[in-house]
Amino acid sequence: MTDIPNKSPAKAAQALLLFGIAVMATAAVWWLIYYGQYRGMFELLDVKLACFSGDTEECTTLQHFISPSVIPAYSPMLLWAGTVVTLLGLYLVRRNKA
Repeated sequence: MTDIPNKSPAKAAQALLLFGIAVMATAAVWWLIYYGQYRGMFELLDVKLACFSGDTEECTTLQHFISPSVIPAYSPMLLWAGTVVTLLGLYLVRRNKA
């Protein structure tokens, strides 16, 4: 008979944490590439930074300027989903260390 190895809850929590961080990093790259299409990546960075975590009037205006794009319009939902998964992973990692 073959034994099925037990998966450690600590390893699962760590994997969840790393997945959340990867999702947040993906959102950051998407944001940088999408808004970098307008006047380069670092031009108007103060306006573009407001678009990283939420939608503002300036974000809508920038999206209208960028609108004919191959890259889909950036949405902060991926960032927020990654944040929730990361926080859950942090909680589970801390809980399994205790």
